[in-house]
Amino acid sequence: MTKIIDKQQLADQAANLFRMKGYTATSIDDIAKACGITKGSIYHHFSSKEDVALAALELVHDYYREHIFSIINSRTSPTSADLKAFNQAVERFFLQHRHGCLLANLSLEVGATYEPFKEKIRHYFDDWTSCYVRVFSTFHAPKKARALAEDAVAIVQGCILMSRIRGNLESLQRQHAQLLQYCEAMEAH
Repeated sequence: MTKIIDKQQLADQAANLFRMKGYTATSIDDIAKACGITKGSIYHHFSSKEDVALAALELVHDYYREHIFSIINSRTSPTSADLKAFNQAVERFFLQHRHGCLLANLSLEVGATYEPFKEKIRHYFDDWTSCYVRVFSTFHAPKKARALAEDAVAIVQGCILMSRIRGNLESLQRQHAQLLQYCEAMEAH
């Protein structure tokens, strides 16, 4: 008997497979088996694997908007305490998703210009960058805050990649500690 699974559960399971195996190596059959459903059940919700991936990307982005980006975005003037909470939320997410960042993995696998995914990936990283811009804008002019934010996202994503390779979050935790120390030092001035 086939399980009843909703669209969000299906996208979540697909996100896990895409992180673990990659987009190209994950088939609709793999997703169906992981969900305990038939391939036809997937096509009831989605017209293609690409549509499943788009839903998975949106699911991850929605989670970040609600549970992580909101930590910074809900503050008028984010402080180092807000950055600490943000960092901890990111670390909790990657403790639960040890195969890395779906959007970064997908970007590396299919290319950042792959039209079907390009905008979703760009918006996700723009939102992440905007969080850091808001934090750094407390201490710096807009141009410098943006440069620091773009560098921070790049370094943090590199640390997330290394956590996937090494099987631990140590480099991500060190980078988060450095970002926090920087903000605390700026607040002290």
